[in-house]
Amino acid sequence: MTYSAYHVPVMVEEVISFWFCTPDGLYVDGTIGGGGHTAALLERLSAEGCVIGMDVDPDALAHCRKRFAAEIQQGRLRLLQENFRRACECLYDIRGKVQGFLLDLGLSWHQVDTPSRGFTFRAQAPLDMRFGPDSPQTAEALLAAASEEELASLFRQYGEEPRARAIARRIVQRRRSAPLRTTTDLRAVVEEVVPPPHRRKTLARIFQALRIAVNDELGALRDALRCSPSLLAPGGRLVVVSYHSLEDRLVKEFLRKSSTNDVPLFRILTPKPLRPSAEELQRNRRARSARLRAAERLSWTPNFTPGADPLAETTAVEIHPKALSL
Repeated sequence: MTYSAYHVPVMVEEVISFWFCTPDGLYVDGTIGGGGHTAALLERLSAEGCVIGMDVDPDALAHCRKRFAAEIQQGRLRLLQENFRRACECLYDIRGKVQGFLLDLGLSWHQVDTPSRGFTFRAQAPLDMRFGPDSPQTAEALLAAASEEELASLFRQYGEEPRARAIARRIVQRRRSAPLRTTTDLRAVVEEVVPPPHRRKTLARIFQALRIAVNDELGALRDALRCSPSLLAPGGRLVVVSYHSLEDRLVKEFLRKSSTNDVPLFRILTPKPLRPSAEELQRNRRARSARLRAAERLSWTPNFTPGADPLAETTAVEIHPKALSL
């Protein structure tokens, strides 16, 4: 299989082994990105099979329109510029008919390797970090408006950063004299607080935390997980590939509770998360943090009401409304 230079997909064979159910089925790729997993699935589908690819990133959709021009013309692939958190709303007419719902979380190579997007601390760029242009805030706006307490909580919860308070305090001090507008500005502030041996890992955690907050990644994942039982047909599969412990914890807890309700919604197919093989890690070091979990939808009930929200006990960082607008 040849992969697009746009992005090298992770754990393709493992994903397809769970995602694929029937050759003439209807499938949803909630994060189509460069289209690697969708391409592998389309190879297994008949002319009657169809994939709906969702993404908020216009670059990803433009790439997929070119890559899959024939499949789109044949009606085997539909593209939607939407966040996967709105899958049930956008795909209301096919609720209960989907054979497989895939969520490959995280960033694409293209997003990381395009400095102007602001996702990496290795190049100077505007502090943007939005997955799509319709996101209500940028990292620059968040850093300008959030309080020291909010920033510290954000870095601690979303980045698991031990120096969260000191970094938040220094950001607030710095912005009194000059706003933080670029990735270089933020990097300089972090380096003022963190000793050289720890800077690289700290910068990675701070940038991760900001990216998660800017795009409300955990909130989007919660919404998509809650939606998944309504979207899937009996026997349909939910497949999630996550890249850090916060995401994996949400998925694990959702599947645990959804499989042990009085009326269970899922049967767990991966008692422990699958990890990339040693061979794959030799080809793609960026896959090293990937974790795959999958589950099968049990009998479908319209407008089901589980005994308890499987994600009701999860918490999110509260950020002042001023930090959520440009």
